[in-house]
Amino acid sequence: MTNEMEGVLTNLTAIVVLLTCMIDARISVGLAVVFLFGSGIYKMTRKQV
Repeated sequence: MTNEMEGVLTNLTAIVVLLTCMIDARISVGLAVVFLFGSGIYKMTRKQV
């Protein structure tokens, strides 16, 4: 994944988290945590290859 694509995904996730915060804070926290873990796991697996 290029740095540009990673930046786009990060920005989209931030927007989704902010919008879901207006609906329910628990959903917002859940999405943020899932994205952080997913991003971290993706980066760790790509660096080892």
